[in-house]
Amino acid sequence: MHLHIDVPWILQVAEAAGVNDPAPDDYGVPVAAVARHQAELFEQPVYDGPYAKAAALVHTLGRCRWLERSNMAVAAATGVMYLEAAGITVKPTREDAIALRDLLLDPACTAGKIATLLRNWPTAT
Repeated sequence: MHLHIDVPWILQVAEAAGVNDPAPDDYGVPVAAVARHQAELFEQPVYDGPYAKAAALVHTLGRCRWLERSNMAVAAATGVMYLEAAGITVKPTREDAIALRDLLLDPACTAGKIATLLRNWPTAT
């Protein structure tokens, strides 16, 4: 499945998950997140599969400041909603959300590490 989202989709997630946050400070971050999750090198996806693509979105939206106060919440919601759109319904616990926040705050955070974390989130059965 080739699921590609766009900036308006991210802004809708930001509006829902970032309640009471003012308008984004830097629209370049969601633009970069969209481009990153679609990235190809030599006609091969850089991020292959829904977990890797979701992780690329989460990494960019969570590590780059573009909202006044809800970067982490919007990044997590974007990952969950991307996976859901790809047909994978995840049900992260509070501990899963805290682990994602802690990972995003870690300077050694990578999209690969986020993908591993997302793969370990419980799914709906």
